[in-house]
Amino acid sequence: MASPKLQPLLKDVRRRLRPGAGEILLLERVRERVFERLRKTVPKSVGIGLMGSAAKGTFLKFNRELDIFLMVPTTMSHREMGQKALAWAKKAMRGCKTELSYAQHPYLKAYLDGVKIDIVPCYKIERVERMGSATDRSQLHVKWVCERITPAQQDDVRLLKQFLKSLGIYGAQSRVEGFSGYLCELLILHYGSFEKTLEAAGAWKQPVLDPARHHADPAALRAKFPDAAMVVIDPVDPERNVSAVVSHTSLSRFVLAARRFLSEPGISYFFNEKAVHGAKSLRALIARRQTHTLVLFMPSPDKVEDVLWPQLRKTAHALISVLEQGQFRLLGHYFWADGKDSLILLETLDHELPAILLKKGPQVWHAKDVESFIKAHEEAGALNFHLEHERIVAVRLRKHRTPKEALEAALKKPERLGIPAPFARAMKKIKWGTAYDLVKNPKWRAVASDYFTRRL
Repeated sequence: MASPKLQPLLKDVRRRLRPGAGEILLLERVRERVFERLRKTVPKSVGIGLMGSAAKGTFLKFNRELDIFLMVPTTMSHREMGQKALAWAKKAMRGCKTELSYAQHPYLKAYLDGVKIDIVPCYKIERVERMGSATDRSQLHVKWVCERITPAQQDDVRLLKQFLKSLGIYGAQSRVEGFSGYLCELLILHYGSFEKTLEAAGAWKQPVLDPARHHADPAALRAKFPDAAMVVIDPVDPERNVSAVVSHTSLSRFVLAARRFLSEPGISYFFNEKAVHGAKSLRALIARRQTHTLVLFMPSPDKVEDVLWPQLRKTAHALISVLEQGQFRLLGHYFWADGKDSLILLETLDHELPAILLKKGPQVWHAKDVESFIKAHEEAGALNFHLEHERIVAVRLRKHRTPKEALEAALKKPERLGIPAPFARAMKKIKWGTAYDLVKNPKWRAVASDYFTRRL
């Protein structure tokens, strides 16, 4: 049974998230001005369209952003499209603050009257089979959603976005591994409302959704995307999983929060700022744990965010493997990056391991294997051998007794660990630190607060 608090709470949050008339008018005026500028620079064969949440009426209050697409004929090459569209956009936005950004194609960010505008090139298409780049789908997404969504559902999309945002899992960026705005729209359209979406999510295990019913067999879809945390088939592209970027952790966080919220609704599920603790508080938290925390500071490679974060994640996992192979017991890890700095935090239960280690060998009745085991470990400097039940065991001196020693040795040749080349180069400028070094700098205190006070 739903809590009596639920409907009044949702009504209040809807009101707080819904853009006001003045904000909608501002965005419309800016859109008209940008369209007018672009019409003077682009050929008549190029379409100009508003995309994203502003086009679908699902944008959050104070989210003053516009996605404007230049839709070129499919006869134009990718390179020509990128070059020409960028030139048209720069000319149109002359006099405004602009910056170049990159996705599949270069695109222009511009700022006008406090509104951020992304001017993005794509091919003009009417069906996905004619798609020449990933951005081409946006025009099909806008059409599909706008033909179906109601004003009440627009409000519910905003509720879902804000709910996910407070959990830290809103956004399809690689660093977030969360739910995109389009995925939020599909979930609301599929289930009908915010409340029904949360009711369904609370019972999810490995969800498979096909809103446009392209496929007859959900089990086959799970087999098609075996590693995906969830599967949501794109209504405009039957071969695409819209939720491919959602991690298992992000999905689990949503499932748990959905159940808990419906059981005991609260405003904190929508508006919940991360606390940055002071230096004294963090030192106390760290000291109480009595663990060993190693932090690797390094300069960030010059890569866009959606390349930088997957590479950093791969680097962190490579270092975790080194520690696990060295028999260090890992309690947790964390990685973080911006355009200037990157860090990897590794927390272990062991400050230092014993000088010796045991290597278990084969059962004694496997004669050849036993002799091979003894020979190999004698050559490696085994101190002695003995039996544990039916298995032979070698006692050896440990190569590296601390996490730092193990990592320093492995990082002499980082490419052997599978670390991406940009981070392998960055590793040459590593500065080693501990959790207490994070406390000294306000920038790193936010990282320490996030890691050491993690919660549901």
